[in-house]
Amino acid sequence: MRKLLVVGLDGATWDLIGPWAQSGDLPLFKRLMDEGAHGPLRSVTPNLTPPGWTTAFTGVNPGKHGIFDFFTLDPGAESPRVISSVDRKAPALWEILGSHGRKVGVFNVPSTYPADQVPGFFITGMGTPGLTGPWVHPDGEKDALRKEFPTFRIGADHHLIERGDYEGFLDELYALTDTQERLVLKMVERHDPQALVFVYDDLDRVMHFYWRFMDRSHPRFEEASPRIANAIRDYYRRIEAGIERLLGAMGPDTDLVILSDHGFGPLHTDVYLNRVLCSLGYLAPKAVAQELVRKPLWKRAIRALVPQGARTWLRTNVKASPLGSPLGFIDWDKTRAFYASVSGRSVYLNLKGRQPHGTVEPGADYEALRAELKGRLLALKDPATGAPVALAVHDREAVYSGPYVDRAPDLVIQEDGRYAYRIDWSERAFAPASQYGVDKSGSHRMHGILLCHGPAFKRAEIMGASLEDVTPTLLAVLGLPVGDDMDGRVIVGALSEASEIRKTSYAGLRGGGGAALGGDEEAQLAERLKGLGYM
Repeated sequence: MRKLLVVGLDGATWDLIGPWAQSGDLPLFKRLMDEGAHGPLRSVTPNLTPPGWTTAFTGVNPGKHGIFDFFTLDPGAESPRVISSVDRKAPALWEILGSHGRKVGVFNVPSTYPADQVPGFFITGMGTPGLTGPWVHPDGEKDALRKEFPTFRIGADHHLIERGDYEGFLDELYALTDTQERLVLKMVERHDPQALVFVYDDLDRVMHFYWRFMDRSHPRFEEASPRIANAIRDYYRRIEAGIERLLGAMGPDTDLVILSDHGFGPLHTDVYLNRVLCSLGYLAPKAVAQELVRKPLWKRAIRALVPQGARTWLRTNVKASPLGSPLGFIDWDKTRAFYASVSGRSVYLNLKGRQPHGTVEPGADYEALRAELKGRLLALKDPATGAPVALAVHDREAVYSGPYVDRAPDLVIQEDGRYAYRIDWSERAFAPASQYGVDKSGSHRMHGILLCHGPAFKRAEIMGASLEDVTPTLLAVLGLPVGDDMDGRVIVGALSEASEIRKTSYAGLRGGGGAALGGDEEAQLAERLKGLGYM
């Protein structure tokens, strides 16, 4: 039976891979590109990790699978809730393969905690609060894996970057990557999956923080040691070696698909959007919001002294101040619109009947305010350069379709990638991009990569592909029907043999079942996401 290896490279971009492949720095990519099918892969709006990977592995847009961000703002809530795999309402590739009796291995796919029970094995990725809950299936593997791989963790230690230890972060990253690969190779040996999905998600972090060291055109370029200056290129080379190992474990004639959830490019400036909304008259802050201006000065000292577990316990068990909530600085009774997520580019209206202290009437008032606000955001310019900070501002109905559109924000901003939007309060609306108090110089772009190689594929240039097309194409490669409600298409121009595309319904495979995150888990995960800069 044909075997399949799917390798996810979080944030990978042809802008880097292409030149490095041609120069000989990435020989495996060069060979795969020469022999297989490849091209750009359009992300979702916003081009973000959770909706991106979920769309790729369900074949449907966020309006059908229900995940728009790392967080969701539930009706009646004033603070975002961290999402989990329970929020995914569409069947994923591995569930579909399992329904056809195919053994699968899944490793490190973001937003998959708690783990799905599949024939084969499943290890969750980014969005896992810790290694005590259901992060692995079969559950019997948990103790064995922790004993065999005691240094395994979900994601590299961001505290090293927070301390400005760029060398230490690279040491940690390479050690973790080695552990991840050895763990998966052991699981492949034990379970012999017919399809394996493996995601290198720390590539995203390397490009976020090391971009300015390699890019002389960046406004904050800094000369650095060769190891730091070449950190991004060298980690791509390390990934090449890992792909070779994974292919060797899966066996000869394995079909290989490499993809990214979005692309990457330089980041210049942070835009504090709630400060912008305040200056435009849409948002009113509480008087205590001025504490947030001073807070970063002592917060970093507290973070260095108090362990993460203790901070989580304090947030969970001690009554928090209003500023403990990401949106706690907002005076809701005087606010008409607010920016709800640093990651989701999400603007909400303070709608009566949905928000606890809504001020905007549904219907005509809602639509008029949304249209007005869209125009104001599109007109927003960087005062230093005169450049618009948004490429587009979308009504949610314009970019999503399906039964869960009402879970999306009212407006979704497609930013110019040089700008990142911040949720927190600030005295100024624009500032050099940063995270943890250190420089952040790379950010997401709309187009990632797609590269297909093996017996199922021919040499071809892929044009016009999107993340929704990934799962339908993988199912066709494995000779299985495509879901009849999938938004994506089979990329027939990449296939070596044309065959009839069959369709069927997979609607009954997932109904949003499973246990939601517990209070402690959500607090731990919120703390982890704060550490990664997403809260």
